[in-house]
Amino acid sequence: MSTAPAGTPAGAPARARARRAWHLYRAWRNLPATALAVGWARRHGARITVGEDLLVECAGMPPRTYGRGGTTVGNAWLHGGLGGPRRRRHEARHADQYALLGTGPFLALYGLNALLTRNDPRLNLFERWAGLADGGYAPGSAPRSPTRSTTRSTTRSTTSSSTGPSRTAPSRT
Repeated sequence: MSTAPAGTPAGAPARARARRAWHLYRAWRNLPATALAVGWARRHGARITVGEDLLVECAGMPPRTYGRGGTTVGNAWLHGGLGGPRRRRHEARHADQYALLGTGPFLALYGLNALLTRNDPRLNLFERWAGLADGGYAPGSAPRSPTRSTTRSTTRSTTSSSTGPSRTAPSRT
């Protein structure tokens, strides 16, 4: 029986084994969607790397081949160049959501949630669970539909005071 190295908390090896088991299960559960997404990414010239957590990063994709700043499909994260550990953590949580719910139910529920929240990621339950800050959705920065954001910015510019930046309406949580 081996012991943990000095300074390693008790139970750390067991947590590492459990995390590895989850990553393997998640990769297996998400395999069909991941295979399709990786095929799409290869077709569009992505640089593909597989992390220790078995999340497949498909970087360098051309604009309009993925949604928003990036899209996770199964265990594949498609993006143009928004890498980094925080964004990766956010997208890995979406891969967890795919694995927990299954591809069909996840996509249906995500889409329904997007409709109900007018596609505002700050209000979307799945984006909130994945971590708004890690996903780059800082308060007040989430895009709405182009007509709404245009209307809002026009209204702000005509009603803001010269003493400071205007504030957005509080979010509905």
